[in-house]
Amino acid sequence: MTSPDLTVSTTFTGLWVDDNRPLPEHLLKKGWSRAHSFHEAILKLEMFNFAEISLDHDLGSFYGYKELTGMDIVWWLVQRKENGLFVPPTILVHSANPVGHQQMIETIERFLTCSENCSRS
Repeated sequence: MTSPDLTVSTTFTGLWVDDNRPLPEHLLKKGWSRAHSFHEAILKLEMFNFAEISLDHDLGSFYGYKELTGMDIVWWLVQRKENGLFVPPTILVHSANPVGHQQMIETIERFLTCSENCSRS
């Protein structure tokens, strides 16, 4: 009697982080994975080196009374970069929240997409 193959594919090209919108079919076909919450996103980001990530702002995740948003994921990625750890080279934002969207883009551009010699003033 042979044991069943329990191998799980661990090759993903991207991570779609959104609590409401499903992973678009074209991204699923490209090998993307989905995280429904802040906590699931952090877990997957610690387990896999994604080439791309696309973030929603409002994730419906909480730690006690504090809402954890896509912006918290961006700050988590900033900390990883500061610690010399892997950060997905392409970080996209697909949030419909205009204020959250803009804050995430500005933080990504300032801390995650600039070169070693860029100004942070």
